[in-house]
Amino acid sequence: MSDPRFERSRVAVHDAVCAVLVSDGLSGLTVDRLALESGVSRSTIYRNWPDMAALACEVFDELMHRDSVSVSADAGQALHDYLADYARRLNDPTYTAVLVALIEGSARDAAFAEVHRRAFSQTRSRGAAIIRQGQQQGLIDGRLDVAQCVEDLVAPFLYRRLVSQARITPRQVDDLHASLVARWS
Repeated sequence: MSDPRFERSRVAVHDAVCAVLVSDGLSGLTVDRLALESGVSRSTIYRNWPDMAALACEVFDELMHRDSVSVSADAGQALHDYLADYARRLNDPTYTAVLVALIEGSARDAAFAEVHRRAFSQTRSRGAAIIRQGQQQGLIDGRLDVAQCVEDLVAPFLYRRLVSQARITPRQVDDLHASLVARWS
């Protein structure tokens, strides 16, 4: 069982990381700012999170796995559920701010780069597992490259949220799902 004081501090610091990244991006992420925002002492933050990259990566990892949907046995439904879940996450301003910070940080810092590599592995991701499932079930052509399919899966929504800065609608989820299934058959 974890220490309740540490758990309260962890939640407060994680919430502060999200708030700072949403308001100021990676440049605002300092121990002093987190102590101010969270009410947790600087010494506690330094003791539990030796560097800001490790902390931001921990927060992103938690956001990625929070409220994940279970994968359906039917590959077509699993693909649709994945797209809907991905759209929901990208429509969340906190998730998007932390994602942008992770991408920005990965260009400069080895810890960020490692989390980025793990989070976006095109062959080990949940999306890749669903594509392989679809290939096994005959929904998706087995000759298609899984990594390219993952890129086809995530790129339209990433572009819409990060470049166009538009929200992803349920209709767009349905349309992308139908388009991918038709193209990949």
